[in-house]
Amino acid sequence: MRVKTYTKKDVVKRTAGLIGERIYNTEAIVDGVFQVLREMLCENSDNLRVEIRNFGVFEIKPTKAKPKARNPRTNEEIFVPPRKKTHFKPGKLIKLALKTTEKNSEKTTED
Repeated sequence: MRVKTYTKKDVVKRTAGLIGERIYNTEAIVDGVFQVLREMLCENSDNLRVEIRNFGVFEIKPTKAKPKARNPRTNEEIFVPPRKKTHFKPGKLIKLALKTTEKNSEKTTED
């Protein structure tokens, strides 16, 4: 199965077409949005939530330390310190779109 990959350039082109603006003008806007999101998510906070209505929620959650983790290659026990992880929870519109896409693909495989 082949994975379809979109880049920031693709986002800029689609956004420019959507709002009827030139690509080089839209690129600055898209860059600005991504930069602000990145800065928000990198703030020094244990629990952080960035909610974008009709899109989804980005969360930063702390993980616990793992004092008895194991290196699978050497079987050596190691200590893994606590850290932060990112999590994305899609909004209702994305969930609905994914459900309908899933149902359509099930129908085509059954035929």
